[in-house]
Amino acid sequence: MQEVPKKVELAFERWLKGDSNGKKSGKPRFKGVGQYKTFTYSQFQKEHFQNNKITLSKIGTVKVIVHRQIPDGFNIKTVSVTKKANGYYVTLSLDDKTVPTIKPDFDANNIVGIDVGLIDFVVTSDNERIAAPKYLRKAERKLKSAQRRVSRRKKGSNRRNKAIKKLAIQHKKVADTRIDFHFKTTKNLLKKYDVVAVEKLNIKGLAKTKFAKSINDAGWGQFISILTVKAENAGLKLIAINPNGTSLECSSCGVKVKKSLSQRMHNCSSCKVSLCRDLNAAINIKNRGTHDLKAQIMSSLKSL
Repeated sequence: MQEVPKKVELAFERWLKGDSNGKKSGKPRFKGVGQYKTFTYSQFQKEHFQNNKITLSKIGTVKVIVHRQIPDGFNIKTVSVTKKANGYYVTLSLDDKTVPTIKPDFDANNIVGIDVGLIDFVVTSDNERIAAPKYLRKAERKLKSAQRRVSRRKKGSNRRNKAIKKLAIQHKKVADTRIDFHFKTTKNLLKKYDVVAVEKLNIKGLAKTKFAKSINDAGWGQFISILTVKAENAGLKLIAINPNGTSLECSSCGVKVKKSLSQRMHNCSSCKVSLCRDLNAAINIKNRGTHDLKAQIMSSLKSL
């Protein structure tokens, strides 16, 4: 129960004071029986995790499928047990005092701008394209069938609970394939570039438009979060730029060219350049990212 008061205290702090960035969360709510799905051991002995078995206090020894062995020198700090649709998952929090803090080490000239979209998930300023996988759209038929099965069952019955579990497994499969795609895309970008410039999008606002399902299916917020963390861990850099006008401005001469969302080509009446609107936006994102990065470097040099 040690972790429960900590979670409650943290929830109230984020509601009243906000997090480290000053962003406040919603009012804390009581969790129902089916909503509290994770409990944490705040202390754990390393010898209680051996090979493919883990010993949990008040529960006993349980067999586990080990994702990877604990590296030498690391100590287990906390253990969290989470109930998901397809079983229970154990998460180990590790610590090693000898691991050094990663310092930024990147080539400021090796920069790329990326424009996220719904047709192409990513278009880079080098004109490389990654098609949107649309995992939710592809799984819609199975999800609808599973949802209808839930709706036909009597509330509170065992048959309904089984149908709910099957539906949850289908949703988890979609979420797992999406996050796997995000990690692989992040890895490919950071393997090639030292600095990645992205738009600072209001994804919550965009998710309230008529494109809500497609935007949620793409998972832009999750992708950018993964990209940010992985870049920081690798000593690389992610720059979030102001998105206003990136699709309208001409990447060649800077003139604003108005166009509807259905118009997929950027045709500048001033300099006569013609290219894909997503590529034009990606080049503008790269240019703004380069400018912001230079300003950050100059301000850090002045502070020294």
